[in-house]
Amino acid sequence: MTRRNKQIAAVVCLVAIAGFTAWPLYKWLSPPTASPALYERTKSLVEKNPRLKPAWDKALEDGVLTRGEAKEIIEQAGETVRPDD
Repeated sequence: MTRRNKQIAAVVCLVAIAGFTAWPLYKWLSPPTASPALYERTKSLVEKNPRLKPAWDKALEDGVLTRGEAKEIIEQAGETVRPDD
């Protein structure tokens, strides 16, 4: 095996290692999404309270409702988020 082949193999290995570590790191750092039950609870609160609609629209700009965004909306409605949600 020539020196050039060893260098190419080393680069390919480093790229593979980076790929395998990047996915779990991304999942660990990304905010958790709201559970379906929490999503429905938040949606029903927004339907009952039209003043929460701007917060709902802002939370869904990226297409995903996170647990933190749902918690903010629920707290604006005067309720609390249960740990099991």
